Amino acid sequence: MENFPNNNHKSERIRFDGRDEAISLVIELAQQAKHRMCILGRNIDHVLFDNSEFIECASRLARRSPRSEIQIIAQSTKSNMQQGHRLITLAQQLSSNIHIRNPEKQEQTIQHTLLLVDDFAYLTCPRSTQYDGYANHYDRLEVRELYTQFNDLWNHSKADRGVRRLTI
Repeated sequence: MENFPNNNHKSERIRFDGRDEAISLVIELAQQAKHRMCILGRNIDHVLFDNSEFIECASRLARRSPRSEIQIIAQSTKSNMQQGHRLITLAQQLSSNIHIRNPEKQEQTIQHTLLLVDDFAYLTCPRSTQYDGYANHYDRLEVRELYTQFNDLWNHSKADRGVRRLTI
């Protein structure tokens, strides 16, 4: 049985321009997540992914089922670690369900920000330093294409050692 985000299943590409619109869309999409979220960026954007509402959605998803998963690919998490990013803290607490990786080849520069939710929703900012782009609450075809690209990068990435919590 498929899980749909809503009853109308209508694909509508939403253009957004600005920080507040981007944050609202990220939260809306995260609230729909039932199985998986994928995040890609130069870092783990603190504006989009380090706010209470998003962290609550991520926590709920990660605890929902042993098969729930949040996959994150970031060029670097050094600044996130220095700022005390709450998603990294959550990943340290729920390391079986939240995974953070870095591209294996550092010359693979990530220039955009991407959020994929399950197999139907996405948000993308073509320039990671600006909060403008597109989102869609229901576009299986586009998400499949974006997930294929994400998964290829995931398969050529390595666990981010910098975010591991050391326990003694």
